[in-house]
Amino acid sequence: MEQTTEFSFRKIMAIEDSAIDQYVIEQMMKKSSFAERIFMSSSAQDALDNLDKFTANQEEMPQLIFLDIHMPNMNGFAFLTELEKKYGHIKDRMSVIILTTSLDPVDRTTSNSYSNIKMFLNKPLTIDKLQYVRSQFLNS
Repeated sequence: MEQTTEFSFRKIMAIEDSAIDQYVIEQMMKKSSFAERIFMSSSAQDALDNLDKFTANQEEMPQLIFLDIHMPNMNGFAFLTELEKKYGHIKDRMSVIILTTSLDPVDRTTSNSYSNIKMFLNKPLTIDKLQYVRSQFLNS
């Protein structure tokens, strides 16, 4: 992945329905200079709509997507299925990190069936977890 000088990543997207978790994610990313641009989507459908806007310029697509699993209307796995349908040709350019409170082993097993899920993290997001993500993506 391409690293910028001041930030670890050029652009990321976080899909999170909880306003408190959105705030924590944004604050942790800002404190750690994780991403130059952070796009926050409050629902899976909102995220898909945003991705539709970015497709005209593939440079606008996020490098990483932090995804909550349990959300109303469309859960994280339904989002991933739609991502595969709509963006299968470029989905490998967008690595997905599951960020969830779920301790259900079925969720972890289901996550393994999606090729672009690269990591499964439990909330809350911390600077240490972001440093781990950074080390896994930028040192590989």
